[in-house]
Amino acid sequence: MDENRGAYLVLLELERRTLISAGAREWELEPGMYIYVGSAMTSLSERVGRHLRYEKKKHWHIDYLRQESRVLAALLLPSDVRMEEELSRFVSKYGEGVKGFGASDCNVDSNLYRIELEAVSEIFYAIAEKLEGER
Repeated sequence: MDENRGAYLVLLELERRTLISAGAREWELEPGMYIYVGSAMTSLSERVGRHLRYEKKKHWHIDYLRQESRVLAALLLPSDVRMEEELSRFVSKYGEGVKGFGASDCNVDSNLYRIELEAVSEIFYAIAEKLEGER
């Protein structure tokens, strides 16, 4: 397996109600914790590293959100198989999706979910347990 391919989760904190504009789209986000689900089938570590930086050319929806939020954690999930859609559906069980945010290349309504802090460890643990079972 190529360790630099796969999916990722980014845990973000938004401290105040914020209007995020990306092109013609706008989302009004409430303060709180959010998980963004993404994939990078080439350069996984570089993609996530990019999301951690504030200064960059804006390309993805998360780039616009990063200007207003703080990254608390990132979970990299190396895999040769695309699992962004499956991960997004899984995370959706724990939080409210932000309709139309991300997910332009998969069959889900959102790749950004507002979640409660208590759900973070549950989500990360369940993913780790599932991946361990697949080894």
